[in-house]
Amino acid sequence: MQDQPASPTSPAGRTPWAAVLILIGAGVAASFQVGKAPPVLTAMREEFGMSLFLAGWILGTFNVIGLALGSFSGAVADALGHRRLLILGLFTQAAASLAGGLSQHIRLLFFSRVLEGLGFLVVAVCGPALIVRLARARDLRLALSGWSCYVPTGMSAIMLIAPLITGPFGWRGLWIFNALILGGYALLVRAFIPRAPRRGDPMGGILSRIFRDLLRTSTSLGPILLALTFSTYTLQWLAVMGFLPTLLVEQYGLGTGLASILTAVVVAANVPGNLAGGWLMGKGAGRRSLIATASLLMGLSSLVIYAEGFPFWLRYAGCLFFAGIGGLLPAAVISGAPVHAPTPNLVATTNGLLMQGSQLGQVAGPPALALLISRAGGWHAAPWLLCGSAGLGILLSFWLAFLERPR
Repeated sequence: MQDQPASPTSPAGRTPWAAVLILIGAGVAASFQVGKAPPVLTAMREEFGMSLFLAGWILGTFNVIGLALGSFSGAVADALGHRRLLILGLFTQAAASLAGGLSQHIRLLFFSRVLEGLGFLVVAVCGPALIVRLARARDLRLALSGWSCYVPTGMSAIMLIAPLITGPFGWRGLWIFNALILGGYALLVRAFIPRAPRRGDPMGGILSRIFRDLLRTSTSLGPILLALTFSTYTLQWLAVMGFLPTLLVEQYGLGTGLASILTAVVVAANVPGNLAGGWLMGKGAGRRSLIATASLLMGLSSLVIYAEGFPFWLRYAGCLFFAGIGGLLPAAVISGAPVHAPTPNLVATTNGLLMQGSQLGQVAGPPALALLISRAGGWHAAPWLLCGSAGLGILLSFWLAFLERPR
């Protein structure tokens, strides 16, 4: 099986890197909505009287729609057009963030997070599909490696910005700020990303194609394995990063602003890992090697992060290592979408299934970790969950390697 199939829609000339960077920026803006919640979780708990378990769902609810509709949204995007769906996804996130910022009841806040998750899902499946369409085959791996950084870049950036906004305006001001950013970025995408030719299919043909593409992708072993592998990573990632500000405040008495900055630095450490993953694959590193190495070392890092007898500097260094080495895994998984897609025209549908796996881990991770900690009476129990997920990721990497073996 080839590791980098050529895209049939790649332009004949040079890769339009400005457009690729705009698309990566759209992913970053969408990812602000993932990173904006952890720094203000303590303030939200105080205002709404939430338990730690319920606060975990403020983090996890964002991903519920992606869990339910990931592959379906990809099939819709493949059928109706990636550009228009990307713009719609950004506007959906903007409206939901505004509604959340104005909410006076926790139910509306939860509902707004679900809508934010829907918009994020659409951006996540359409962005790489548009990159595949715009980039030349020789630049595709580099372009997708840049895309794989969108979540940690967006999360770390908003965590650094958050204290500047929440200080004078509170967490609601942060939500409204994000609404303005997303709305503006939707207009930027509309202005600078070229349209693709219209297919002109009748509505009945479109619906038939959506379900046909969905069935073909969701029953293909390669996309399924990639999705499950991604879930083992995101479960660990959001479980650790989502509660890291809370851990720093509760165990070390840090202020919420400093805890947010320290968490942002940890999240940013994931970006070099993502870029290194793309670079290593370009040098011939196998997908199994990157996934298995990242999974193993992330699991071992959790033993350091949650060891209550260790000094602060060592536990924080464990967080940095966890984030940095973990970046190898999404780069390996995301670059596998064009490889394992049933056809080159089903990249967005395959990305949708990957996002479904990603959201599965993100939905399950924070509540599961919160429940485990609450039952065990301390953070020391966290590695049981994280090491188990890492072990599953290693097993899946060997299955993927068997599937990709030369024929």
